[in-house]
Amino acid sequence: MAACDMFKLRTRENPANSPGWTLPDSAQVVISNLRNSFQDLNIVNYSNNFDEQFTFIPDSITYSRNPELFNNWDKDVEVQTATLMFSQIRSNPEVDITITNADTSGDTVNLFCNYYISLNLQNGEALQVAGKSLFETILRDDGLYYLLKWTDFLPDTVVPGSITWSELKGRFKQ
Repeated sequence: MAACDMFKLRTRENPANSPGWTLPDSAQVVISNLRNSFQDLNIVNYSNNFDEQFTFIPDSITYSRNPELFNNWDKDVEVQTATLMFSQIRSNPEVDITITNADTSGDTVNLFCNYYISLNLQNGEALQVAGKSLFETILRDDGLYYLLKWTDFLPDTVVPGSITWSELKGRFKQ
């Protein structure tokens, strides 16, 4: 038993072990991984961005239209919704998430971002998604950052014909 090194520590592996994924050793890498996984429609990489205690808070207007839809939005709901969404998107969408400000407090890093997404659904519908989000990331004991809380907001300037990420998610929640 002693000769087989059963308890020997090994090098940490890439959790998704696929292109477009980088070990999130900074909060900014979480946003990059989120963007890449959405753009690549890779649900495994997408789900690896989220902490087990994850919560999503929609923009106020979308929430006011259907509050029950967004109650108890956790990691499981996020991944289920994204799985259905990804299955309905035709080819890789254009995704731009720009970090506008960062605030660090202990093991938490808050990233304020503007986003713009252009995508085409299987049914032929073209969608423009625009707004702002606050991504609260947390540094866990494994030395990696994960998305703990995602709060969505309306954009400062409304893009005509666009919807927010909250509205996009709401369309695909089962």
